[in-house]
Amino acid sequence: MNQPAPREPLDFENIEHQLNLNNLQEMGTEIPNRSERLATRIAHFSAQFDIPEEDFWRDLEANPNGPLAAVLTREARRQNVHENAAAEYVRQMEHVQEFQKLPSTGKNALYINADGQVVTGGQLAGAPRPSKSIDFRWQTGNVTCYAAQKYTREGGGNQDNQFNEVVRLLQNFQRRINNDTALFILVDGLYYTEQRLTQLRGFTRAQAPHSYVTSINELQISLNGIADPGGY
Repeated sequence: MNQPAPREPLDFENIEHQLNLNNLQEMGTEIPNRSERLATRIAHFSAQFDIPEEDFWRDLEANPNGPLAAVLTREARRQNVHENAAAEYVRQMEHVQEFQKLPSTGKNALYINADGQVVTGGQLAGAPRPSKSIDFRWQTGNVTCYAAQKYTREGGGNQDNQFNEVVRLLQNFQRRINNDTALFILVDGLYYTEQRLTQLRGFTRAQAPHSYVTSINELQISLNGIADPGGY
């Protein structure tokens, strides 16, 4: 039997770079049309630095793909570029069926509570979130897989808070009893040093219900193990 050709690794940096380039090209439409988004950005900078709004428009019209346009264009990182790219990548993997990208907030968002149970935002009824919300859900064989995805370049207060939320998610899942589920923490980027990965993996479950900490480009290995009845 022919084996499927290996997929190209997911390159978050390049995907973000290409989206930023595309956004800069779109400024060629936003500037002459004086889009609402761009007008709001210009009004903000005008108020902050006491520079007349028309000075911004004049400079943008003179150089629609120049430095000022690059500063005022849409930012790829604010367009959920990493999560969206990860979702499409996982959706097309072997052994992934019924893939869903889940809402991050609201009554239909999913969380893992302190007992290891998956609950909705609606079931929390205003109570504090027990953990980071789950980003993706899919089926691999008879196993329902949940995943939280993070791409982080460098450290800092907010990133450290997100790291602690992921730790809490893994800790909550340790208390789960049902064997028909698995949890994946998909982490990529320079922030996730070997030391941090080792720390996270210290909270995973080696027996069913399993939990994993892995790069998205190594996820397929774990899925193959789950799909193989002798490997799960």
